[in-house]
Amino acid sequence: MIKAYKSYWKNGLNFSGRTSQSGYWWVVFFNVCVALVLLVFMYLSSSGFIARLVRPANLIEPVIPVILLVSWPVINAVPSLAMTIRRLHDTGRSVMYYLFAFIPVAGMLIMLYFLTSPTKDPQENHYGCRRQV
Repeated sequence: MIKAYKSYWKNGLNFSGRTSQSGYWWVVFFNVCVALVLLVFMYLSSSGFIARLVRPANLIEPVIPVILLVSWPVINAVPSLAMTIRRLHDTGRSVMYYLFAFIPVAGMLIMLYFLTSPTKDPQENHYGCRRQV
């Protein structure tokens, strides 16, 4: 998992090549966990729970967790896009298949099918050798 996440950031601007199925889903799992932790932190700070622990007299501004929660997807946007395109490459599909993501509801299901598909060619395909993560 750690190796996959390091590769995610190291190849954050790399739109060529391939990403393994396990590497892709470990990163998705980690990013969802971070988002859930940020949501819980936002809820606790806006309810005043953290404020009572830290400073009993003053409330911590709930703006700070909101900024963290909004900045997380913004920071991850380009690396996630690059990793998704590399995952499509691993299944033997071109970047044009990413356009299915823009179709409401059905596009999300189509992309889920593409991203959960097994590796097209375990050795090498048109997009290069498979990365071992």
